[in-house]
Amino acid sequence: MESNKRNSVNNNSQNYQQEQFQFEEEHEQEQDQEAACYEEEEEEEEDQDDEKNNEILKRRISNHPLYGLLVEAHLECLKVGDISNLDRQLKIDPIQAMKQQNLNMFSQSELDIFMEAYCMALGKLKKAMEEPQQKSMAFINNMHSQLRELTTKATAMPPPSEASGASSSSDCKFRRNPNI
Repeated sequence: MESNKRNSVNNNSQNYQQEQFQFEEEHEQEQDQEAACYEEEEEEEEDQDDEKNNEILKRRISNHPLYGLLVEAHLECLKVGDISNLDRQLKIDPIQAMKQQNLNMFSQSELDIFMEAYCMALGKLKKAMEEPQQKSMAFINNMHSQLRELTTKATAMPPPSEASGASSSSDCKFRRNPNI
């Protein structure tokens, strides 16, 4: 009987230890879950704060007096490769120069300084992008005019006489080769 009591006490003790161990594991899991939830909530709050700050900054930038000039300068940089707008670009440049002179009229907050610097940087970028394009266009126009001169001279020359049979080395014969 005493051995039964001991077995029963040992079983109870083991059961108690197992229950205690399970309770501790469950308690740790709950604490981990609570910590994870708390971290997620903090991250969500930070994300919401960042979104609010970004929206406020976007509104401040879009309502800034230099915003129109900034967008125009950006679009002008994008138009640099567009050949069809060359005439319009020549008309816009004096307008831009006048607007850039008026940049100093606004207050000098951090946003003002940024907007002014960004507009100036875009203007410089546009000029830097236009220079190689203008050189290329000048080269292409020069080649086009030389080709036009060659073709008009070739069509204006009388055909060589076939009776003479031989032609001098200074005569140029232009023939159209359909196989080329």
